[in-house]
Amino acid sequence: MNEQISRSHSLHPTSASRPRHRILGVLQVLGHPRNSKRVAMLQEAGFDVEVAAFERDYHSGRFPDCPIEYLGKISHGRYARRATMLPRVFRKLRRAIARNDLIYASGIDVALLAAACGVNKRKPMVIEVGDVRAIQLRGGSLGRLVRMVERRLVEASDLLVVTAPRFYDEYYKGWLHTTVPGMVIENKLERAFARSTRRKGVARPLGRPLVDRPLRIGYFGLLRDWWSWETLRLVAELAPRDVEISLAGLPTEELSDLEQMVGAYPNIEYRGTYRSPQDLASLYNNVDMAWVCYPPIGPQDWNLRWARPNRFYESCLFKKPIFTRAGCQDAIDVTRLGIGLVIDECNPCAAARSILSITAADIDHWAANMDTLPERVFAHGDEAERLGARVRQILSAVQNRRQPGGLDRSLSRRSAGQISW
Repeated sequence: MNEQISRSHSLHPTSASRPRHRILGVLQVLGHPRNSKRVAMLQEAGFDVEVAAFERDYHSGRFPDCPIEYLGKISHGRYARRATMLPRVFRKLRRAIARNDLIYASGIDVALLAAACGVNKRKPMVIEVGDVRAIQLRGGSLGRLVRMVERRLVEASDLLVVTAPRFYDEYYKGWLHTTVPGMVIENKLERAFARSTRRKGVARPLGRPLVDRPLRIGYFGLLRDWWSWETLRLVAELAPRDVEISLAGLPTEELSDLEQMVGAYPNIEYRGTYRSPQDLASLYNNVDMAWVCYPPIGPQDWNLRWARPNRFYESCLFKKPIFTRAGCQDAIDVTRLGIGLVIDECNPCAAARSILSITAADIDHWAANMDTLPERVFAHGDEAERLGARVRQILSAVQNRRQPGGLDRSLSRRSAGQISW
């Protein structure tokens, strides 16, 4: 297990500490930067936080700085094996729910698990949705069943946090017709980190790309997209003297032979896994443009149309022009702000030739526009304060309901059907 995780965390506050509301974060996996940022946000808002999480082979970008209850190790896609773990998980998670005041579930699947384990515990729940998965969007009886269960689960929660506005507007309100209050917290960077980075200054490699030296393209994060690899490989093959590719992160099963494949190309490097945000500067300051591109988006690929990855915000912070995919949310802003190239080609060879058609003047123009981006594009503002206020409102309503003559549950939903920015 990664040395960043300590199993010696105490799960209980000291007697000398001031009593504060306690929140249990239930996570699908450890190491996801979004989950760890949310833990930090709740701590900044004044809550004591612990997490209950599964262990899985995953990009260990960032671990939550709080006590951790390990629910066991799982493998990608092996659902039958996971079922054998349920009795042990049930006991652990039920105990963790009992000692906390509110559940913050990062994902519909773990929210369902927490709801089952928390039966009769009467704890309020916040659900965060970072992705809308294919099974939630599919047609047929299975898709309808999944959406029915999900709607009931979400309606029983007290707040729905989404990382993209269209998740709430188009899926939860438009498809599921939910009335639970919503809040958008995008995958932006923490304000303190962003400001510290900008004070130190972001760097560009010496020389002018495509004039004095090769253009350097960086693809960082969870490396799971074969189409992106094939396109970048072709770019490296077609222009061995003009382009260099830098990869970093955890390859998934689809790219499990990445290190071996990289060895065939002298102008492609794989830098291994990294930590976020500590290692971001060393990655982004070493490239000229960032790969934030999806594979071709099909008619039913709603998640790709609505979502926005961490790499978009990281690229903006470090002033690196972006390669993005036509039809996705990023492409709208990349076009509007003039900060990169929108790729529309589906064939990797055609996409590679489109990339190789850019000029030094294009890069200069995009980089100049990146220099003028306001902080609000890539960094959080008052999200921690607003999330804290919403959670306190939920906890206050719960406390009032438990008192004789207390408020009805419906009063905690005075903003039902509205979304908070």
